[in-house]
Amino acid sequence: MLGISLLCYNISLLVYFLWIDTGFIIDQPHLLRSLSPLIYLNGPFFYFYIRNSLSNRSGLKKYDYLHFLPAVLHLIDLIPFYLLPVAEKQVVAKMIFHNKDLLNYIGSGFTPISFHYLFRLVLQLGYLMYSVYLVGKLQPQFLKSIHKTQLKNWLFISLFVMGTIIISNFCFMLFTYFGENQDQYSGPKFICSLIAFLGILFLNAYINFKPELVHGYQMEVVPESLSNEVQVAPELQQQERKIENPQLQEPVELEIKDADGWIEKLRFALEEEQVFLNKGITIIDLAKNIAIPPKVLSVLINRKFKTNFSELINNYRVDYAKELLDQHILDRYSIEGLASMVGFNSRITFFNAFKKKVGISPKEYSKNQVTVIDSGF
Repeated sequence: MLGISLLCYNISLLVYFLWIDTGFIIDQPHLLRSLSPLIYLNGPFFYFYIRNSLSNRSGLKKYDYLHFLPAVLHLIDLIPFYLLPVAEKQVVAKMIFHNKDLLNYIGSGFTPISFHYLFRLVLQLGYLMYSVYLVGKLQPQFLKSIHKTQLKNWLFISLFVMGTIIISNFCFMLFTYFGENQDQYSGPKFICSLIAFLGILFLNAYINFKPELVHGYQMEVVPESLSNEVQVAPELQQQERKIENPQLQEPVELEIKDADGWIEKLRFALEEEQVFLNKGITIIDLAKNIAIPPKVLSVLINRKFKTNFSELINNYRVDYAKELLDQHILDRYSIEGLASMVGFNSRITFFNAFKKKVGISPKEYSKNQVTVIDSGF
């Protein structure tokens, strides 16, 4: 995710310094604005990187593709410009080459290109602010003070450096639109572009030459095996209710062949693979994981654990939460962050399940552990 976000910035640098600043775009005018829609993607992908790093997810969620809508609309918006004759686009390219500031004003589709430059930067700033909000919400200690350990943390470094890049670009835009008409390579505009360029260079260097820092962050900070949040399809909900509700089930054979073998597979999936960390896991998903019919799995859970599937999953999540609380996880994460890490969809669900099983709230449990340690027991 971070690499894709950086790629979009690299493309913008490529276009400006290799295509426009050197005059290459005059010989190949059909390339003008060809990569402009991609610049809309750097903000969303950086946000995906921060969100996925905090919760140890991978890939995109169901509605994440809505973040690509501005890029798609910009692509459609530029179709009239793409369809212009080469000679007309060459005239535009020559004007931009002789006056680089015109890059922000000419060569538009239905919407003025100046709107897209401004809107893209506003979106990037918005994504940055929301990413900072997520970090403050799930790992509030990052925003309280800076320690040496944070300076070695890739999530903190990338958030800080990307924030510097985005803010520098935003300031560059302000000087371009509202400042004095000055040369690109002098004054405040030069300082802003230099800071942004150095930030992009820094992130590129670390991604390419220090991949263990980038990919090692989750191994050090976030517990393993937290799967993607899976939404339960409506057509599966009724099927699950039938499986878990004995009154709705069809008769199941009382004698289950190799029951001990199935129980062992179930324990392996829960204790070794930690499938309970999947927020949207269903009894059908677990049955597929261990290759057993869902109805048979339901009977095995009822017989062996004296509970139903939902209670079993929540019990494992609560036990895992207790392990993390024993490791003082609340020094780095909020309750909501902990709830997400152990597989719950919300803080309230986590709180209720924890109190039902343990008898006290997660914070009370954490305080009790600190008291026991301080008293020497």
